[in-house]
Amino acid sequence: MTIEIYTPHDEVPEHIIEYVKDNLMEFYHRDNEITGAEVVLRKQDVPATDNYVCEITLAIYGELLMVHRCAENYLQAAREVLKELSLKVDEFLIRQKEPPDEITSTVKV
Repeated sequence: MTIEIYTPHDEVPEHIIEYVKDNLMEFYHRDNEITGAEVVLRKQDVPATDNYVCEITLAIYGELLMVHRCAENYLQAAREVLKELSLKVDEFLIRQKEPPDEITSTVKV
């Protein structure tokens, strides 16, 4: 799995980046069809209490799952995103294991 992480220079502590990477690898161990992840950690320039942003986009079975959250700090934003993304991955994997819909149409000649 390819993981790309984009952060402001020297603003995000290394332990947060490692936390995100470790959690993304856990997703990969659940299903190795997760081929890539793009992580964006940034700070919004608006005066607000929740101005730290974490966005994660996962590529799984050729589709993209994306979650975006704002919080009071990078770690809290990352935790919220990873929690929501975990639910989305589980839901997606359940749908993947369901049998395809039966085709019931008929063709008239």
